[in-house]
Amino acid sequence: MDENDKISAVPPMLPAPVAPPLRRLRTDRILLVVALVGVGLLGWQTYDARSRLSDLQGEVARKLAEGDGALSEIRLATRKAQEDLAGLQGKLGLVDAKVSEAQGQYASLETLYAEFSRARDERLLTEVEQAVQIADQQLQLASNVPAALAALQSADARLAQLDQARFLPARKLLARDIERLRALPLADVPSVALQLETMMGRIEHLPLAFERAVPLRPETAQSAPAAAASPVAEAPGWIGRLANEFWRDFRDLIRIERMDGAAPVLLAPEQAVYLREHLRLRLLSARLALLQREGKLFSEDVRQSRLWLQRYFDVKARSVSDTLAELERLESSRLSMKLPTLDDTQATLRGLKLSSNRR
Repeated sequence: MDENDKISAVPPMLPAPVAPPLRRLRTDRILLVVALVGVGLLGWQTYDARSRLSDLQGEVARKLAEGDGALSEIRLATRKAQEDLAGLQGKLGLVDAKVSEAQGQYASLETLYAEFSRARDERLLTEVEQAVQIADQQLQLASNVPAALAALQSADARLAQLDQARFLPARKLLARDIERLRALPLADVPSVALQLETMMGRIEHLPLAFERAVPLRPETAQSAPAAAASPVAEAPGWIGRLANEFWRDFRDLIRIERMDGAAPVLLAPEQAVYLREHLRLRLLSARLALLQREGKLFSEDVRQSRLWLQRYFDVKARSVSDTLAELERLESSRLSMKLPTLDDTQATLRGLKLSSNRR
């Protein structure tokens, strides 16, 4: 046997009887310490939890108090908001009533404005139509182009005040008529008519050719008194006066005149009256032809009047020569052009008036 076997063959030694109680005591102490530590930890945790719970409760209580205050404020604000809302609803009701009333008034105003606008349009169209009618009368009856032009311009200005598209056709026709009248190279018909009327009033006072006084030469004029007085210069008393009167009457019966041209036509008093009346009628016919735009007839009447003046009246008299000069100027006047009519413009205005009445 070897040494190991010898050792293993020796029986083990038994522990002393005191060893188990010491080990158990040590274990109990350790367990006690552990238990105390656990109890301490548990107590500390419990204290800490209670402390935290207390703080949490205080915080919750504070939050609840704040929430109660905020809730009270919210309730007050809500109540105030409800009161304000009720007031606003009342005011809104009043506003709605006012709006409804305003809408009714606005509708009434729109109706009144529409009626006023329609009445204004009708009145203005009537005025424009009357202005165009006046212009047409001035053209056709009096041949007064300036007056007709002024009436058309007034009508166009009135239509321009409305500034509506439906009046554009009428304004275009008015503009066309205005341009046509401006382009007419016509004589001043009213002025010519006035000149003819003045001549008609002047005919009664124009001297006839055979009524012209015979001008004496200077030497004849100087010797005439001596020759007239010589036959009876020495006659005394009433015989001399009678002889002078007889000689003066006898001398007036004889007239010596030098005729450089044709002898003037001798007319009886009633023939002179007829001559003046015929000349006045010629001038009146020329005036009517002027107003009717009959250029040929006007020129012929003026020419005949001029020839009669040259043949029967004293052309050396200032009044006769002035009348002849006026007739020569009138004879060259341009009156053969036909004046335009305003029928299209008047028809358009009548159509606009009818359409305005249907609205």
